[in-house]
Amino acid sequence: MHFVVSCCMVLILATTLPLHAAEDVGVLLKSLVKSARSGNQEALAPLKDLHAQKLAGEAVLSLVGDKRTGFGIKLRLAKIVAGWPEGEGRKALLDWLAKHPNCDDDELLFFSGIHLRETRTFFWNLLTQVKGPLSAVKEPERLALAARALGAFQDNPDPVVARVALLLDPANAHVMRACAAEALGGMRSALALQSLLPYLNDEAIGESVHCSLYQLTGQDFADDPDKWKTWLTAQGANIPWKMLARSEYAEFLKLQKLLKPLDDDPAMNMASFYGLEFRGKGALFILDVSGSMIADGRISKLKGQMTNLLTALQNKSSKLRYGILTFGEGVDSCFSSRGMALNDEKNHKQAEQFVDRIQADGGTPMCEAFSHALTRVIPEGSIDSIYFLSDGQPSDGTPAMVLDLAQRIHTQFKVRIHCISIGEEPAQVPGELSLLNQIANACGGTFTVPP
Repeated sequence: MHFVVSCCMVLILATTLPLHAAEDVGVLLKSLVKSARSGNQEALAPLKDLHAQKLAGEAVLSLVGDKRTGFGIKLRLAKIVAGWPEGEGRKALLDWLAKHPNCDDDELLFFSGIHLRETRTFFWNLLTQVKGPLSAVKEPERLALAARALGAFQDNPDPVVARVALLLDPANAHVMRACAAEALGGMRSALALQSLLPYLNDEAIGESVHCSLYQLTGQDFADDPDKWKTWLTAQGANIPWKMLARSEYAEFLKLQKLLKPLDDDPAMNMASFYGLEFRGKGALFILDVSGSMIADGRISKLKGQMTNLLTALQNKSSKLRYGILTFGEGVDSCFSSRGMALNDEKNHKQAEQFVDRIQADGGTPMCEAFSHALTRVIPEGSIDSIYFLSDGQPSDGTPAMVLDLAQRIHTQFKVRIHCISIGEEPAQVPGELSLLNQIANACGGTFTVPP
């Protein structure tokens, strides 16, 4: 009851204080921050109308910089502030950034997502201060965020476009490449188009490249670079720019699926996992081996699926990297050290032995599994895809905590998370998506329920 009353007070204050006396704004924001820290995204709504208040900017910064604040809350804050017009709220944010150029990752992620034109110089400097090869950068996520931020501005000059395009090099960390591919889709530049074309068939960023080309032109020539070059030549200097939202590409793909029947059954493709086509240069499999996986022969099928996929991977490049994590009694890694290994014969045998030893036991520690991946595997693993399989709800936290961790992995490192649901419990609220479906939707992946 106290929580409901608190939320009501926030909404009442937001709508009945047109001039927002400093003391009233302080009370409002104190209540808002407290509710937001508890995970209540709805409590953030009044911030939309507080853009004229310096205190609002300071409250936002306190939440963004607080490790107790959920990642979903921080993403929501960025969306709200991106809509702020000029005012004291924005000024407070810009003043803070000027004094803290070495801010932490969450704060940098926030500023990269609020699209303030005044931050362009800051992110350009971040992108150009690197000494030595980009492939040797120790914190690739920060350069990736700089590219992401600059991708919000259509009128970037060619030097900016060219610098972002350098991040596409296959020698660079995946997060840099993926953010660059996405950023170029927001830049109204022939150089952006030309820079994207060589990566149409790239197994890690090819899908993002297709999306960016569609954003820029509204055209779709799939992965045929010759057709793209022919089209560009025909346009000459008069390219009919479309500058579409990335969400429009997703809608386009849905329509194409309805209009064009599938030629191949993915379930018959050996290089697939429960019917999901395997594609990527760095993939991590996170597999539920809890006690409930004994039911209906689930654990046996899982082992069979992994064994078949490992066999199929022998026909793929030896430069491909993969890792396997299982979670049940605890979290176990197939490969020691950082959890990823090259696709060679020695590692193939080790992976086969690991899969063969899998047994179903214990609970469903999803939070521990995602935390392990986030802290020990992903930062230096240059991973582009995660295949996450489970048959239940988390035993070591709430679904919201699991989703929060998954969103952090996807947003901070540009990793797609595909989800396979094996007898997953339905969502708690009728009409809501199940947890695994929510994860896949929020993290650029595919959700599937195998027959």
